[in-house]
Amino acid sequence: MNSIIDDHSLASAGAVRMHWFRERMPVVAGVNQTFKEQQIFKGKTIAVCMHIEPKTGFWIEGLLGGGADHVYLLGCLGTTKKDTAAYLASLEHITVLGKEGDTYEDHKEYLKLVMEHKIDLFLDNGASLILAHHELNPGWSPMGANEETRSGKLLIEKGQVETAYPIVVIDDSPLKQILENAVGVGQSVVDGFMRTTSLLVGGKKVLIVGYGYCGSGVAKKFRGLGATTLVYDLNPVYQLKAKSDGHIVGELQELIPQADVIITVTGVFDVITEQHIPLFKDKVILGNSGHYSFEINVKAIKQASISIDQVKEGIERISFGEKSLYLLHQANPLNLAGADGNPIEIMDLGLGLQSYSAYRIVTGLETLQPGMQPVPDDINESISQLFIESLK
Repeated sequence: MNSIIDDHSLASAGAVRMHWFRERMPVVAGVNQTFKEQQIFKGKTIAVCMHIEPKTGFWIEGLLGGGADHVYLLGCLGTTKKDTAAYLASLEHITVLGKEGDTYEDHKEYLKLVMEHKIDLFLDNGASLILAHHELNPGWSPMGANEETRSGKLLIEKGQVETAYPIVVIDDSPLKQILENAVGVGQSVVDGFMRTTSLLVGGKKVLIVGYGYCGSGVAKKFRGLGATTLVYDLNPVYQLKAKSDGHIVGELQELIPQADVIITVTGVFDVITEQHIPLFKDKVILGNSGHYSFEINVKAIKQASISIDQVKEGIERISFGEKSLYLLHQANPLNLAGADGNPIEIMDLGLGLQSYSAYRIVTGLETLQPGMQPVPDDINESISQLFIESLK
């Protein structure tokens, strides 16, 4: 199968950019070396669904160097970096399926192509591979899978998908929750907002919808830059936590009219819809930092408009006559669509969890149970120690 990417001529540029990231990811570098020495994936075919960007690229090099027969890499919607995709597609034993402007329909077609091949290991993000395997029932099963996100876990639960193979949920790791989610996502979403809009954060009223680990981190970073932060969450416990953290809390219909900026980070769909248009302040800015853009029902909101204009790269003005709103990056994850994603050091930790969990599936399958389960405690401890050492 040939790679489906934007521009193969960007491979050299993508290769040059990789140097910066390789030098700053010591945890992944160490794991990649172990994989190479042990040829841990020899004879294995691996399917990966992940954001195609340089940090992922370095991690993918470890899978290839570890002897994988073939890697099928699918991008996530709205976050593919064209030069990284071209660089990876230039390597041997890998097929890259991801373009910058892919639609959900494109993504589903890529999944069908991958499911035509017998896959030994799923390394998933948003449960795309796991759900496609369940729906298409290709007649084979992987030995195991990782699932990176809260969104993916919720989708598996919602679909009542039961698997005969283990699924290690990376997002259930305390390291993922308190470092990558709360610290990394918080910084990177604000970075994406600032790069996309060139606006001052201080003085703005920013509504964060969802106050889990990611949402709390996003709210904290906006507040730290001088924004007045409003928070809504369905869970009263999380609302209480947001209140005690110094944010303004209330019901969604009370908070939306006050907001200059609205950021969704919930892991579920249709949080902001066309029904909220009458509540929006004129010129409100909408963005999303959840895995899927469907947290904001962009299609329904656009159908209710009278005009749509591209006013700047990554910004659309959607007008309704008496008011308008500005949508950032089609509601794709703001930190990657508008910037370079989570900080390098944070993703060194997160991708280290992915690598160690994949290693456990391949070498210690008997220690795992069918279905979803958290990252084993000893892996959390090992990655913590490696990360501490890398910061010295």
